[in-house]
Amino acid sequence: MATLLSGVDMLVSVNMLPGDDGWYVSREEIENNSPSRQDGIDLEEETRLRNSYCTFLKELGLRLKVHPIVLATAIALCHRFFLLQSHAKNDRLTIATICMFIAGKVEKATRLDLKQVIIVSHEIIHKKAIEPDQREEVYEQQKELVLSGEKLVFATFNFDVSVDLPFSPLIVAIDKYILDDATKAQFLRVARRFVMDSYWTTLCLQYKPRHIAGAVFFLAAKYVRMDLESNRESWCQEFDITPIQLEDIRGQMRPLYKKEPVPASTGSIGETSNSGDVVHQPVSGDVASTDQCPSSASEGDSTRANLSLGDDHSVQDRPEGTEKDKAESEAGEDSSVGNPAAETSDDVGTS
Repeated sequence: MATLLSGVDMLVSVNMLPGDDGWYVSREEIENNSPSRQDGIDLEEETRLRNSYCTFLKELGLRLKVHPIVLATAIALCHRFFLLQSHAKNDRLTIATICMFIAGKVEKATRLDLKQVIIVSHEIIHKKAIEPDQREEVYEQQKELVLSGEKLVFATFNFDVSVDLPFSPLIVAIDKYILDDATKAQFLRVARRFVMDSYWTTLCLQYKPRHIAGAVFFLAAKYVRMDLESNRESWCQEFDITPIQLEDIRGQMRPLYKKEPVPASTGSIGETSNSGDVVHQPVSGDVASTDQCPSSASEGDSTRANLSLGDDHSVQDRPEGTEKDKAESEAGEDSSVGNPAAETSDDVGTS
């Protein structure tokens, strides 16, 4: 157990562990001081790796037919893990598989079968179906890795795997401010997709759910052509969000639809969220279409070695050549991400 915790102990000194405010750190901290950065992985590569496991989790979630709440929880857990642990020492797709399994436990309405999770994950990673007579063998080969990795994930989180999502404050605001039923239905559908798209960024590590819900509410209002300016003050108060925070969140989401790189931060989120001029540049309806989607990695490991548990209990590749409530219910149907990148990443595989 001491070995499992060694990575967490190391991270205390660089202030990456969550504080009294929960699982929220500055964008600057994420981009400049992540464990992956300390291991020589630059921001562009880590962003590619994040996109890769998000795309993998979406495919895994679709194959397992999980509720979108479970998918969002799994992605958030994976983001949290790599906030505290390095991509250089842990295989992202194995960690993502584990996070999906844990998410099924966190969201009590969904209890995922470990064998099914392992089989489907293996098929996606290796881009081919497993023959029925080989499934038990594959399951037995991978089960120890996944269960050992689950211990690492729990230890990394100090057993705090609860995840708050933006859906509840979003649903409350929609019920409060959108009175027309037809508009409400369209608004909810668009807003849910924006929420899910936000998980292709690190916003869930930077902002509380109500802040993301607030930015999503403005994005959806812009999309359905509601009057933003006359309602801006009351909406900001509803979500307890400042204009600077609103623009920062929307600014980090904008490249998902314009297919631009997200510019690196120039300061901590505390600085950029509470000072400076407001830049009124909302995502326009033609750009923030729900038919468009976040970009994800299209290159990478086209073939993958089997995985094993490293000597330090991080989850690593083997050397090559070896083998909630109403809001949650309403967030369900049609709330999966709008088909990120319009295809599954090459380094994740398709089924």
